[in-house]
Amino acid sequence: MASSSPIERRCRAAALAACLAWLSAAAPAVAQPLDAQAAALLDRWLQSSCLGDEAPALEADLRRNAAALAPALRRALADGPPAAEVARIRETATRRQARRASFDWRSMNVTGVDRSAVASLQRKSAGAVVDDQVRRYVNGWRANAIAGLAIVGEPADRTTLRRIAGSTSDPLAPAAREALRNLAVR
Repeated sequence: MASSSPIERRCRAAALAACLAWLSAAAPAVAQPLDAQAAALLDRWLQSSCLGDEAPALEADLRRNAAALAPALRRALADGPPAAEVARIRETATRRQARRASFDWRSMNVTGVDRSAVASLQRKSAGAVVDDQVRRYVNGWRANAIAGLAIVGEPADRTTLRRIAGSTSDPLAPAAREALRNLAVR
């Protein structure tokens, strides 16, 4: 093997340094753990189903913690809820469906729900009902992340929301459209 010249070695070293710099810049930033208060706020936001009168105060809390919460909301949108939480929801939905399946609806006077809706639910397989409940939970979690990003996100997040809102096949499109409408009002 021929020895390389000092210029060749310097060129290789410079190329290696440039590659390492590019890789470190291209690598995603390591997620910083949230402090307990920000983590509780994030969990409350992502788990909520209807905020009602407390929405303005919670939104203000999100804005105060925007720097920490925006990356966490991006991860929540991309990754969905933790696997353990999805497993808990699946287990709960499975138990609930087992109770429903064993209940005799014929003797009940059901009000507020069309009989055909009850019959339709009874015809669905237990797995289909449970999968639907899990899908709704995951989509709700991610929809809340979208709403949070509309409050504390950066311009790149708005681009993400516009992309989702424009998709005809994404179940999160309505949530993204609503988040963008709310941004326009602010």
